Amino acid sequence: MSKTITIDHVDKFYGSFQAIKDVSLSIKEGEFFTLLGPSGCGKTTLLRMIAGFNTIEKGEIRFGDTVINHVPTYKRNIGMVFQSYAIFPHLTVQQNVAYGLKARKVPKDELNARVEKAMKLTQIDQFAKRQPQQLSGGQQQRVALSRAIVIEPDLLLMDEPLSNLDAKLRVEMRTAIREIQRELNITTIYVTHDQEEALAVSDRIAVMNMGVVEQVGKPYDIYAHPTNAFVANFIGTSNFLDGETDQGGVKVLGQNHIDCKLNRAYTGLVRVSVRPEHIELEDPVPGAINGEIKIATFLGDFINYEVRLANGQIIQANQYVHLNPRMRELGEKVSVNVERSTVFTGDGKEALT
Repeated sequence: MSKTITIDHVDKFYGSFQAIKDVSLSIKEGEFFTLLGPSGCGKTTLLRMIAGFNTIEKGEIRFGDTVINHVPTYKRNIGMVFQSYAIFPHLTVQQNVAYGLKARKVPKDELNARVEKAMKLTQIDQFAKRQPQQLSGGQQQRVALSRAIVIEPDLLLMDEPLSNLDAKLRVEMRTAIREIQRELNITTIYVTHDQEEALAVSDRIAVMNMGVVEQVGKPYDIYAHPTNAFVANFIGTSNFLDGETDQGGVKVLGQNHIDCKLNRAYTGLVRVSVRPEHIELEDPVPGAINGEIKIATFLGDFINYEVRLANGQIIQANQYVHLNPRMRELGEKVSVNVERSTVFTGDGKEALT
């Protein structure tokens, strides 16, 4: 049975270094929740605290109503899938999947039925008698997933499970993981540094940075409405323009006005974040944000342009082929029309729009 997970003001220290800083999260029953951030941000440390591999210096972690701070890992009824697969090379696929049930002394008939069901769910039943070395990386990861879910855990933890796979297999496996998670309705906490992966599989995402949770939300909301410049820069691609507040909006590059409504009174320096897809390139207009095409990369459904602005700054713009099929030439002069932006305070710590 899946559980709600509550992380209540937890800290983690390694000597004088604080790896987790007053983190609080609430994860719903049956939710696919992702911890996302760059290397060293604390996401795996937090996952290991939930699993019981790391101690908790301060705060509480609860499974449902039960505080599990001092509950041993083997009593937490969790399934884990690691980056390294961690399957036994001397056992067959079937024996690997059955391992956790044997350790729990599950009766043989029930064990066989549950193993068969788990292998069918992960589509590895045809490999039941094979050794791990006879499997591809994706198939081995399916074995690891099957072994994690066969014990019917309250919580499934996944630590960078796809990072050893090639790009095509990663897409295939993330889809399989999401479908299996939905079918089982099992509470899942997933760790990754891959933003595309996180956006594709998650119900909600917690973006972490240096031991702190910067933002929690649904994938679209985090992408479209980042709460600070770190999140805007880490999730997807953003162009940042320095500017200052102006009547009815902001002024960038010293003179160019962008209309926007700030959500509170603010005067001073700002950072303006613009996604490449929210820029329209037009023929040059006097007094606009002007530049020239430095690089043009055709990517099928859109063309990615790198544009050098008058101040020397390079920004990216994506122009979709079905809207504008002409590919602009290198060195061509253009005006940059900002269709949508997010304005942050000058230090980037707060969104003003």
